[in-house]
Amino acid sequence: MSTESEKDCPTGFCAPQTGGPSPFANQPPLGLSLLAQDDPEDVLPDWPKIAPDLPQDTYSIADALWWCHKLGERSARGEDVAYMLTSAADARAVHNALAVARKWWPAGSVPRYWKSGGTARDAAALIHAPLPEPGVHTDVTTAAAPAQVFSLRGVEGEIALRIRQAVTADQAAALTPETAIDLIDAYAVAIEFVDSRWREGTQAPALTLLADGQCHGGLALGPWQDFAPLRTHNWSAQRCSLQVNDGAVQGFTGTHSLQDPTWLLSAWLQHVTQHYGTVAAGTVVTTGTWTGCPQVQAGDLVTVCFEGLGEVRWQF
Repeated sequence: MSTESEKDCPTGFCAPQTGGPSPFANQPPLGLSLLAQDDPEDVLPDWPKIAPDLPQDTYSIADALWWCHKLGERSARGEDVAYMLTSAADARAVHNALAVARKWWPAGSVPRYWKSGGTARDAAALIHAPLPEPGVHTDVTTAAAPAQVFSLRGVEGEIALRIRQAVTADQAAALTPETAIDLIDAYAVAIEFVDSRWREGTQAPALTLLADGQCHGGLALGPWQDFAPLRTHNWSAQRCSLQVNDGAVQGFTGTHSLQDPTWLLSAWLQHVTQHYGTVAAGTVVTTGTWTGCPQVQAGDLVTVCFEGLGEVRWQF
């Protein structure tokens, strides 16, 4: 789709100069009109009703991602709709609207599973995204194959952290990276499955990736373990490995981008409490990759091991 013309009727999106939402917003892809007539509530979310905070100019992005999820395939290009997102707040609104429509977490609640991370210790540059609960495998040794794969099977070896108590906005505002560690009660070795609903995959524009949950496909969490022994852990010396099937074991030492996966906790809690509300006890955040993001194939068995901490597998 071109964003240069005044309108782009075949795709159902307006050009930026029109100043309003697409006149075709909430319309199904070509050939699915009959399906929409048969079951309009199921296939055409009423965004003003279910997500009143969703900006009208972003309806078409929400529609595009809704159809991707509904059809189980990549049916849109992020770069074609990126101009409709003016801020991270817009992108979060789209993701939250989809969460309501697809029941990714209990209505009216603060999400219980998150991903957070960044390339360096810059709290303002960290990215935080809530995760759909149906895609989270908890307390497993080997996770079952994903129910749906759109375009990628990227895998990341991570450490997930669980919060011991409820945290309010005032409490979060007073936290520092050094004091937030006291709020952790448990950790788990984790694998994040990376996927994208956009045709460009992870190369789609940044705000469209955030609207799509920041390239999240699913999360496998190994058994929870007491965090107390790790309060003074030397993360820079931590070894981990990733193995696909019986292939070569890839080893990594101290490769977390923030040097310490707990460093992001204060910024993450401040973000969640500011934009979503009080964080409940037991809320989980996975903290970013140690192993890069290699691609695997259907049928592959992925094993991630953190020396001395545990391991988890995912059967793709």
